[in-house]
Amino acid sequence: MPLLRELPPDAMPDATVVEARPSGYAEILLRVLAISGYGLWIWLGMGLALGMERIGRCDMRMPLILGTALVGAGLLLVRLRLPAASDWYGWPPGRSRWASRAALMALVTFLPVLLVIILGDGHGHTPAMRLAGVALMLCSLVSLVYTAYRYRSRLSPGLQRVSSSLPVSRLVTAWYGGGLWLWLCMMVQGGLEPPQSAYPWILLLLALALLLGLLEGMRWQSLGVPHGTGGEMEVHDVPPARFVAAIFIYVLPCAALLLTERFGGGLLAAAVAVPSCLLGKMLEQRVYETALAGELPAAG
Repeated sequence: MPLLRELPPDAMPDATVVEARPSGYAEILLRVLAISGYGLWIWLGMGLALGMERIGRCDMRMPLILGTALVGAGLLLVRLRLPAASDWYGWPPGRSRWASRAALMALVTFLPVLLVIILGDGHGHTPAMRLAGVALMLCSLVSLVYTAYRYRSRLSPGLQRVSSSLPVSRLVTAWYGGGLWLWLCMMVQGGLEPPQSAYPWILLLLALALLLGLLEGMRWQSLGVPHGTGGEMEVHDVPPARFVAAIFIYVLPCAALLLTERFGGGLLAAAVAVPSCLLGKMLEQRVYETALAGELPAAG
């Protein structure tokens, strides 16, 4: 999903000027962590809405606190006054006293988290806990989708064309990354019970990895529209780092999932899969933003 640097809203009141420059690795890291945190919240919201107090031996409180920490990493973009803060929440640091709508939506998402923590007294099947789970899931989904559409609505027509898959790609990225973090939490707390319940979980994560790979492939294909004929991008036009990133995002985590199903050792596999996916997303995002900055302006 393209993360495109735009000028602060107060600098151009009637129009938006887009400057496609690659973000720093620290900014990309905080953003990927936040997206994974939203995905973890979505998983937990779904579980609570279904009346689940635990996932296997995994208590809900540990992944809930972890998701809060990951989402809070995105808010550091504003607190640290990094330039990417205006991209993520539309809140130019040091230029406006009031938070933007996207930033307010991100802050509102913490309310159902607090409600779940308050209600987390062992009565997870109560209607209040189910409603809190639904609110957590919906707030996370709305925040992710709104920020994605906000990006696209403020871009030039050419950039909007190549970022058409951004909202769906961001949601699938959140589900996939959040699912890996939840898997790590489950392994830390003793794994799944009974063991047979691991099979549908593994298949679901594999399906999400496949879907995300298809969406990312479409995203790279769209970069070839201004430069090739018929909207196709040749394989030799894709940077080699893109394939390295794909190994970290898909190959290593999926291999860890399959090996866990056959040989066990889920904690070690999860400890490899989560940082592997995180590193791969950072590298892929950097390469993609560099491609945008180097090719789209010339395409007009």
